[in-house]
Amino acid sequence: MNMTMKLLLFTLISHMAVAFHCSQHITSNSRLSLSSSDDDTILTVKASELDDSLGLTQEERTVVNVHRVCSPSVVYVTSVLTSVGDGSDSGGTSRRRSSKRSQRWGKRNKDIQKQKQQDEEKDTKNTTNKQQKLPRGTALGSGSGFVMDSAGYIVTNYHVIQRAYEANDVVNRYESFWDNLSQNATNRVKKITGDSSSQDVVEKFINGTINAISGRDTLPESLPAQVFVRFGANGDSGDGVSNSAASYHPCEIVDVASDLDVAVLKMKNPPSSSLKQLSYGSSSDLLVGQSLLAIGNPFGLDRTITSGLVSALGRSVTGVAGNEIKNCIQTDAAINPGNSGGPLLNLNGEVVGVNTMIITTSGSSAGIGFAVPSNSVKESTDKIIEMDKERQLRSANRKGRGWLGIDIAQSSLEESLKKRLPEDRRSGDNIGAFVTGINSNSPLLQRKDESQPTSATGTTTVDTTYITNGNIHVGECIVNVGGTSIANGHQFVAEMKNRVEGEQLTLTVEDIRGEKRVVYVTLGKVPL
Repeated sequence: MNMTMKLLLFTLISHMAVAFHCSQHITSNSRLSLSSSDDDTILTVKASELDDSLGLTQEERTVVNVHRVCSPSVVYVTSVLTSVGDGSDSGGTSRRRSSKRSQRWGKRNKDIQKQKQQDEEKDTKNTTNKQQKLPRGTALGSGSGFVMDSAGYIVTNYHVIQRAYEANDVVNRYESFWDNLSQNATNRVKKITGDSSSQDVVEKFINGTINAISGRDTLPESLPAQVFVRFGANGDSGDGVSNSAASYHPCEIVDVASDLDVAVLKMKNPPSSSLKQLSYGSSSDLLVGQSLLAIGNPFGLDRTITSGLVSALGRSVTGVAGNEIKNCIQTDAAINPGNSGGPLLNLNGEVVGVNTMIITTSGSSAGIGFAVPSNSVKESTDKIIEMDKERQLRSANRKGRGWLGIDIAQSSLEESLKKRLPEDRRSGDNIGAFVTGINSNSPLLQRKDESQPTSATGTTTVDTTYITNGNIHVGECIVNVGGTSIANGHQFVAEMKNRVEGEQLTLTVEDIRGEKRVVYVTLGKVPL
C-alpha cells in the first residue's frame, strides 16, 4: 500500500471513528489499531490525534476526555420483585429444595455426590443466564450509579433502590423475630432443666417447632427483591469487552444512608478484570459559575453526558427520609428521571456530587437540579464499604483493621479548628489530626496494660475535646503515628487503614499549648 492510500484510509477511519463513537472506550492516551486486508498493514492512531483531525477546542477536548475516562464506570441500576415462591436468585437455591435433597435416604454416597455436582452445575448456568437478562417479576425502580471501589462496590441514590430495600427489610425483620424467639426459648428451657445431656434434643425440638409455625422452611433462601446493574446497553460487561446481549450483574444492598439519599451496592459476580473506580473531588472547593458534567441514564438512555454550571451552593433539600440534606449543589446541567444516583463531575473527572433530584413542573429537566455534596457522600460510603470488608475478613477468620475509637476532624471542620490555633502552630506543615471525640469503648480509655511503657504523664489516654453550647473547643492533635508524621485528618485516616487489630502503636499527641507526649495503645477490633 503506498503512502497516498494510507493517508486516505487514515482520514476515512478518523471520521468513521467519530460517527460510531468508538472513542467511548479509549482514553486520550490510548491508541486505535486498524489493519487493511491486502497486505496486513497496521495503523496505530492516538485518540488525541482523532480529536486533532476534528479541530476540537480545548474545552471540547476536556469534556470528550472526561466522558471517555469516566463513562465506563457509570452503570444503569434496576431492581425487580420476583414472583412469590420462585425461589430464584443469581444461582441460588431454595430452602425447600436443599431440605428435600438432604432428606433423601437409601442413596449411596456416590449418587449423592453426583446429584450435588449436577445441582452446582445448574446453579452456575443459572448465574450466567441471569447476568444476561433480568428475571421475571415486578420492576421496582431504576436509575444510575457509579463504581466507587474496584472490588465491585457501587454508589447510587437510596430512592433508586428504596422499594427493593424495604421489601427485603421486611423479610429480614421477620427472620430476626423468629430467630430471637427460638434463641430465647432455647435458653430459657436449658436454664430450667439444667440437664446438659438433653440440651441438644431440646434445641432441635424448639427450632423445628418454631420453623414449622413460622413457615421459614418453605421460604426461598433468596430475598424477594433483587438489584442488578448494567454497564451499557451495547453489552459492555464492565471490563471493556462487549457481549452480544446486555449483561445484568446481580448485586446485594450493602447498606444505605437514607439521610443523604445514598446507598452502596456490591456486585456478586464482578468482571474478571479490575473495575475502574471514580475518584472523589472536594465539593467544598466548588465555586458558583464553575463548569460541571453529569453522566447517567436519563429515561434509560445509557451513559448520557450533559454539561452545565454550579448555579448555587449551600442549598438545602428535603430527602426521601424526610430530613433536610444540607450543602447541596444546585446545577443547570440537564438532570432527568434516570439520572438519579449518577455522578456530578468537575472537569478533572472527579465526583463532586451525586445527582439526586430536580425541581420541575413537567417531570423533565427545567435547569434546576441538585446533587448531594461529595464530601458527605465519601465520608458515609467509605464507612459502609470498610464495615463490609471488615465483615468479610471476620468470616474468613482473618484479622481486620485496627480500631482506635476516636473521631477526627476533616474538611471544613478541620479548617475551622486550624484558625483557632496560635499563629506559630498554624504556620507549620504537620499540624496533625484534631481529636473531636472518643468512643466510650475506645482502647485509649481502657485500663492501662502494666506491661506497656508509660508516658511521661503516667497515662495512656488522650484528653478528649468537649462540646459546650454547640461550640467545639480545640483539644489535642495527633501529630505522629508509629513514627510517621501526620499533616492532617485525611492523612491520619489513611495511615490507620494500614493498621491491624492487636497491633501495638505509639501516638504523639500535642495539646493547644504545643506540649507533646507519647501515648501507647493496643488497637482493638472494629465494632460491627
